Amino acid sequence: MGCWGITAFESDAGLDAVDFIRNNLPKDGALTLRDILAAVQQDDWNAPATISDGESHSSPMALAEIMLKFLDGEVGELDSDREYATNESRFSDLTTFAADKESVEWLRNYLSGSLDYAMADGNAREHYGGWFEEKNWIGWQAHMRMLISRLDILLASPGEQVELIQPQTQTGGPVMGQSL
Repeated sequence: MGCWGITAFESDAGLDAVDFIRNNLPKDGALTLRDILAAVQQDDWNAPATISDGESHSSPMALAEIMLKFLDGEVGELDSDREYATNESRFSDLTTFAADKESVEWLRNYLSGSLDYAMADGNAREHYGGWFEEKNWIGWQAHMRMLISRLDILLASPGEQVELIQPQTQTGGPVMGQSL
């Protein structure tokens, strides 16, 4: 597995998951976290590793990062305007992206467990939890904690389901600077 940064978007595994999700976007524009999570879990290539492996980049991490792009009004960053991508499904064509609390909780617990195992294993290693530089090891842990805390905010919101596509202002950001 190759990686060049701390986020899932900076790894082969994460980008493979993003492509898989993009290729499985519903034609009707109505995505649910439950459905895309089930598809990822069933895919031979993108199925999440065992939590105790403490993988630094995974499809659940990529999915959490995609969710935050929607919440933060940055969905356009997920689509390519390059000529070769003209026939690809586009995240920006989605009209709804609903996340039920049970799926959010599974995702949150997977990331938290992966972080816990990676830290336990990393502290036993001589080499920054498998990272070449200590700053990346520390940065990755902070990034994972941020993803987990954002999922915690979703879990604390009212209702059993959260809509991840936020109303946009004319500048393309969340309404009234709203961000989770």
